[in-house]
Amino acid sequence: MPDTTIGSKSEGYLLEFLDTGVFLTIFPPENEIPLFTDITLLCAILKKHNIKDYNIKYLLKILQKHDGTRTQITGIEASSEEVIEKKELIPVIEISKDRMKAAIYFEGGDDAFHFDKNYILQQLSDKKITYGINEKAIEEFIKYPTQRIVIARGKHAVNGKNAYIKNHVDFSRKGRPSESNYGKVDYKDLNLFFLVSKGDVLSERIPQTKGEKGMNVMGQEIACRPGKPIPLVKGKNTELLNENILIAAIDGQAVDEGNRISVDPKLDINSDVDLSTGNIDFNGSVFIRGNIQDGFSVKAEGDIEIGGTVSGGTVEGRNIHVNGGILGMRRGKVLAREDIHTTFVENADITAERNVYISDVSLHSLINAGKQIIITEKRGQIVGGYAIAGMSIDVKVLGNIVNVATKVEVGINPIINNKYKALASNIEKAKKQLKSIKNALIIFNEKADKLTTMQKMKFSELKRTQFPLAGEIERKEKELSIISKQLQNMKHAYIRVNDVAYPGVKLVVSSCLYTVQTETKHCTFLADESCGTVKISPY
Repeated sequence: MPDTTIGSKSEGYLLEFLDTGVFLTIFPPENEIPLFTDITLLCAILKKHNIKDYNIKYLLKILQKHDGTRTQITGIEASSEEVIEKKELIPVIEISKDRMKAAIYFEGGDDAFHFDKNYILQQLSDKKITYGINEKAIEEFIKYPTQRIVIARGKHAVNGKNAYIKNHVDFSRKGRPSESNYGKVDYKDLNLFFLVSKGDVLSERIPQTKGEKGMNVMGQEIACRPGKPIPLVKGKNTELLNENILIAAIDGQAVDEGNRISVDPKLDINSDVDLSTGNIDFNGSVFIRGNIQDGFSVKAEGDIEIGGTVSGGTVEGRNIHVNGGILGMRRGKVLAREDIHTTFVENADITAERNVYISDVSLHSLINAGKQIIITEKRGQIVGGYAIAGMSIDVKVLGNIVNVATKVEVGINPIINNKYKALASNIEKAKKQLKSIKNALIIFNEKADKLTTMQKMKFSELKRTQFPLAGEIERKEKELSIISKQLQNMKHAYIRVNDVAYPGVKLVVSSCLYTVQTETKHCTFLADESCGTVKISPY
């Protein structure tokens, strides 16, 4: 029979039909090409060439090893299975699927092992293992060849860390009363302001890292993902000392604006707000040592602290702290975008988008809080008027012994409801506008070759407009989702009375109405949604 070869390295196998016998080579995988495992094809080729003196178990073992060794499968060398087994006893190197480890083992006993370090290094070279080779592990294996041991390890890629902003002003303390060493809470020191001096560090950007590339045992590089950058954004009255440090440009109050810090200068007024000052409309924070007299107004973008009383005046700001108290005289109003803190409220109309804190008493007043009304110090009493809170009202006493009509309500927040409706309406209008823009762009695209100069300008303008508008819709939809969750949370609203609720008090809890008929002490009023009534639980 003339010499014949069938197969090739690219096909994964090679059969050589020679005068001295038939030889089989099964090549190891390269570049993730699957291993050749078709025993049926090999048997069919041997049968076609009238080759019968081979051992099928031996063929299967050659396929399993796939180490590129040229092996005779017929003739004297393969005449007995016993001889074959002796020729096969060589160390086996296995590479993990992710190519990050290579392990070696030997199926024979210690007496059958006669290989040295150079032989194993050559095996590694034949398998193209070039990185992370542990020669000490190879020497250990040679001493104890019956163990399975990892002799090469790759290096995993390390992804870079994202940049982040580290604030040097602790805004988390805002609104928290200070506490003495003896555990006594000082409600007059509420950490409402964060004063900074010119040159103070406000925030710092910690830059992203590039990461470290990895390497598998085949010497192939593994890419890493670099960290994401983040901008250090300047706020009002701030300066960048360098690309990573933000400082205050003036003395004033540090204000947290989400993704940036601004500095508001503080306005001090050492007298009453009256004819000598006129109305005040200021873009920072205001400290008034006197009173706000009837008919005058104080408006501020920042916080307002008043040392005396509000007597029929109007006050609008972010946080409002009135040390004396609020005498509305049935015409004054106090509006806060966050919290209101005061000693007492009488015949006043006050609204806080977040919380209202009253340290003594509320008399015949309209109180509206987005989240909580808390009146738990001193008398801690609501008498007369109408108090509304989104989440909870916490008081010592509701009403009084002579049964003055008093109404309190939780589980509704007109401020948030109005925001929700306005935002939903804006989103709907923006979506209609975006749809109109897209329809116009389709028409312009169809007539692109026939557009006039004015139409081309309009076409460009519409293309520039659509993406910012789509971004604005996305941002507003996220805001709407947050407000929706806030409204959902109001279902768990409650009214808590530490001391007593007197007859004459009307309660509304999540639209469920209840009128107090007898003195009710140390209790919590909750909505029972199963029957649409108000239930009373212990305080």
